[in-house]
Amino acid sequence: MADKVEKFSEVMDQFRSYIAFSKRFYGDEIKLSNVTPQQGRTLMYIQANPGIIQRELADNFHLRNASVTNMLKNLERDGYIERKQDEKSARIKRIYITDLGKQQVVEIEKKFDAILKKLSERVDEGLIDQLLPLLKELNKEVRK
Repeated sequence: MADKVEKFSEVMDQFRSYIAFSKRFYGDEIKLSNVTPQQGRTLMYIQANPGIIQRELADNFHLRNASVTNMLKNLERDGYIERKQDEKSARIKRIYITDLGKQQVVEIEKKFDAILKKLSERVDEGLIDQLLPLLKELNKEVRK
């Protein structure tokens, strides 16, 4: 019989498997888009949090600062965001979404909604009702 550590390891394996599948699924569905799923989520976050700084983005998405730097360079190059000097500190650049970025967010939100609809159609609602409170409790426990 598996001990607690082995069971928890299996849970983590299942999470990794789900995350890998969902990344592939989102990637396949968004192929015709101008941005990657991560860039789309980032644009949505910037729109919801105008004037955010890079470190806050990295913290929110649990990414290395270097990864965020590259993504922001690409988004800025493509005209989706702009970085502006902070009025109080010359070292800080605040990030804002452009009109082109806002248009892209509308498209990405439509695609993400369609993807969620497709995925949710594959899963029994009763299973979701059972899983959701368990996941909330698990997240609460591991963050203690």
